[in-house]
Amino acid sequence: MKKDYRPVSASDSVLSETAFVEQYWTKVWDNVNSASLVEEIEKRDEFKIMSPYLSKLLPGSRVLDGGCGLGEWTVYHSSKGFNVVGLDISKATIQKLKENCRQGNFMAGDIRNTEFEDNYFDAYFSWGAFEHFEDGLGAPLREARRILKTGGHLFISVPFQNGRHLLRDKRDLWRWDESYDKHSGYRSEIRFYQWRLTKPELQREFEINGFRTVGIKTICKRQGIRRVIKCDLHIEPDSRLGAIMQMLMYPLLPSDFVAHMIIGVARKI
Repeated sequence: MKKDYRPVSASDSVLSETAFVEQYWTKVWDNVNSASLVEEIEKRDEFKIMSPYLSKLLPGSRVLDGGCGLGEWTVYHSSKGFNVVGLDISKATIQKLKENCRQGNFMAGDIRNTEFEDNYFDAYFSWGAFEHFEDGLGAPLREARRILKTGGHLFISVPFQNGRHLLRDKRDLWRWDESYDKHSGYRSEIRFYQWRLTKPELQREFEINGFRTVGIKTICKRQGIRRVIKCDLHIEPDSRLGAIMQMLMYPLLPSDFVAHMIIGVARKI
């Protein structure tokens, strides 16, 4: 497992982890255009992997969207007849969802310590949330196990410690960390942002926290290629040259080398 850090202001550097995570994601969601997100769900890698499992659940089954963000997945699966709760640490984001969404039940809360009863949910999914706590994935995984029914499936995506990252991390820090100067050190305060995991590391996290791993796959390959183009080649991905590079690189680069995320499917035992 590999730690990622982000530059922060002096005021952000002294916030508690919970307060920092809430504030960070509140700002992120305020800057995202959510107009067509629900319509895009069926094209997403996560949907294609998760839907065969959810299709076996009865209408009205309880499903948790942990770290729901802008709530599009909660809205979508509520429209399909499931009893979905969208949970997010950002109180401001949840308040907006309650005011604007006709479908879905939204609650503010921390995925490490929820208010739900034991064995409450039939399924639980979470995209890009479990990795944002410096103590690791243990706390959200243990809480997921507590609130899932025995045999219930957990679906999570986390950043992938892919082949590109493994090669990059062998180089001197100043060559790849834009926040670091080899003469003067870090230019600003930094703090922990997320963990990146290999496939075996995600499997280990599942298994030591009471889950049986069903499968782990790479996703978000195109997003990973965009990062190669921007960070390694210093080409703007949305430029004409960037678009050509993406078209050429997609069939050539293996997913295990470049994919941005992995998705894990696990079953509570």
